[in-house]
Amino acid sequence: MAAITRERAERIGKSHACTHCKEYSFKKLVVKPAPESITAELGAVWVVTRTCGVCGYQSELGLEADGDIVFES
Repeated sequence: MAAITRERAERIGKSHACTHCKEYSFKKLVVKPAPESITAELGAVWVVTRTCGVCGYQSELGLEADGDIVFES
């Protein structure tokens, strides 16, 4: 199975609500390839870093090659 694209990872990041206020508005969203350490330990291919547009909460999502969320912090 091929890994999901950066655009798909961005769409997945936008489609999950902020864990703090439960809103879907993000003023900043960055998608980067996961570091080798995270890939080896958790199997994440992409890391989505996002800042909520409502409450300003910053969070990260780790995505596997098939689009499943591996971690959220």
